[in-house]
Amino acid sequence: MFKMIGKLCVLAAFSIAIAMPVQAAAPVKVAGTKHVNFAVFHKIADDYEFEAIVMGRFSDFIAEMEKGSQIIFLNHTAGVKNNDVITLNVDVLSEEPDQNFSDNGVNCSISFTDDSDADNTAYAVGGLCTILTSDKGVHEKVKAVIPSADLPDTSQGVDVWVMIYEDEETGIAFYANVTTD
Repeated sequence: MFKMIGKLCVLAAFSIAIAMPVQAAAPVKVAGTKHVNFAVFHKIADDYEFEAIVMGRFSDFIAEMEKGSQIIFLNHTAGVKNNDVITLNVDVLSEEPDQNFSDNGVNCSISFTDDSDADNTAYAVGGLCTILTSDKGVHEKVKAVIPSADLPDTSQGVDVWVMIYEDEETGIAFYANVTTD
């Protein structure tokens, strides 16, 4: 009899499992996902001056920057939350004729802060970057401390990029803003 009850319990459990709807695990897109956009440029024209704020759509921003600089990298992060740390690493390691190596690029650890409330958005980033340059056998490693800088939220209706740091010695400038899905 116990054997029969055990079989009925297993059969009942199996029937319930089959009757339950199965749903595929699809990624859920949360409204209001925030992304930090970073752009880093290197000055190539001696008389070019980086602007503190560049207005306009993305294409306008790039067109303005191309007047005297070249882009090192552009990054659109995955969704970020308050106190997340964003790492950005772009460099090129090359062998030189004298069997040494040169390293050119930018490596950063940036902290994102979201102090927004129901009425206002308030985003900021700050952190530490290392600028690596190699030119004709001269290698430099510049530590750039990026103090906390407020970022504009493009979802507020104004497309704007702000310069968060410029190293005049190396000719490198960092720009950022926030977009929201």
